Amino acid sequence: MSFKNAFKNLVSHFGIVWSILLYLVICAAILVGLSLPFILPILDAFEEAEVFAQVSSAFSALFNDGGWNGFIDGLYGAYNSVAGVFINNNRIVSLTMTFVIFVLVVAFRFFFGLYEIPLATVLDGRLSCNADYGLGGKFFSTLSVSVRYTLMKMPITILFDGVMGLAVFGLSQLIGFNVALPFAVILVIILFVSFRCAMLACWAPSVAEGYGVVKGFARSVKIFFKRFGSVFSSYFVTMLLLFSCAVFVTLFTLGVGLIVALPFIDAAIGYLNITLYYNKTGKRYYIDNAVFTPPTENALQ
Repeated sequence: MSFKNAFKNLVSHFGIVWSILLYLVICAAILVGLSLPFILPILDAFEEAEVFAQVSSAFSALFNDGGWNGFIDGLYGAYNSVAGVFINNNRIVSLTMTFVIFVLVVAFRFFFGLYEIPLATVLDGRLSCNADYGLGGKFFSTLSVSVRYTLMKMPITILFDGVMGLAVFGLSQLIGFNVALPFAVILVIILFVSFRCAMLACWAPSVAEGYGVVKGFARSVKIFFKRFGSVFSSYFVTMLLLFSCAVFVTLFTLGVGLIVALPFIDAAIGYLNITLYYNKTGKRYYIDNAVFTPPTENALQ
């Protein structure tokens, strides 16, 4: 029920996807600016080691006389050159570690997490009273709350991702590198992501309703474990569908479709979060212009 109603509202109010796309583009530009001081010296070191020339030669061999053997040999040579850069250049190692920690782990999560509270506020207004708020206006009016929410959420997601990485590594050691490994890894990742999204699903909606960051987190965890089966299964099925659609769009459009697919996925998860929150707390809400009343006999308050 949550998935169906969330999808109906997303289709009816598809404009939110374009607002999220604009925000993602702005965040990407900020991250590119933060990355340049780290990336440029690394690229220069790769250029001096002829990494790019070897990659180019590998593709040239693939489409000429070298075939797949020449392609693989070329990529292996490029891999050795990259390894040589990191082995022989401590400055590049330091820059890479700083880039990964500062940009990919901290800055990435921070900037791409700031939209969640304004999005939840916009969707809460849409479901509660069919109001049409602008994402930009809500972004600035809720910025202080968004910063606290994002800073509290970051260590939780980092911990989840660390455990997921260890699980994937252990699985690869257990199964070995064979044809079953990619499918097993994808399944494990989807399970972990589904669990994390399900446990934190009602956090932003609770904050948008005025519960505060800490109480909102506790409320989300309570709803999740009280309704574990239905909540987790909703997110597991949703993640499977979204992953399948993303792979299809990526292959069918050679990656161009991700420009729309990524904000669509964010909007879909945002709508599922707020819809599930309303359903599990027994609150009436709008589906397009009609009012829907969820069952209230087991609603959590």
